[in-house]
Amino acid sequence: MQPRLAIGLLLALLVGLAVGCGDGSPGRVEVRIGGLVVQAELARTPAERAQGLGGRASLEQDAAMLFVFPNEQPQTFWMKDTRFPLDFVWISADLRVLGAQENVPPPASGTPDTDLPLYPSSEPVLYVLEVNAGDVARAGVRAGDAVTFTPDVSLEGAR
Repeated sequence: MQPRLAIGLLLALLVGLAVGCGDGSPGRVEVRIGGLVVQAELARTPAERAQGLGGRASLEQDAAMLFVFPNEQPQTFWMKDTRFPLDFVWISADLRVLGAQENVPPPASGTPDTDLPLYPSSEPVLYVLEVNAGDVARAGVRAGDAVTFTPDVSLEGAR
């Protein structure tokens, strides 16, 4: 391999790694659903989705977590290690709200995993947005509402 080509490939690899890794955070996206506008942390990998918001003390106002799945299919959530109530918004691949599970309470401390309530989507979803409990009602989010992501993650899918 010629030295210039090798250096060019190495630089391209390093730039790709820097852009892909950033500061080590999973990334953020602005999510808009009618009057609801939140800055959402992305959960794209299986590890990020498994961790979710578990272990955190709270979620800032106007913050959220957007779970991005590799395929549109029914999803089931639970509140393992979550310490504050949430609303779940079920979102289709065509960026429409399919429904919401509102005011999901955190489990009592010490609840075994086998006793944690499960919250299934009623239809296949590609995205699930978790926001502070009450945000869905305050913003008037309804089934059928259009969803936008800035930047657009709708074509990205899960890693």
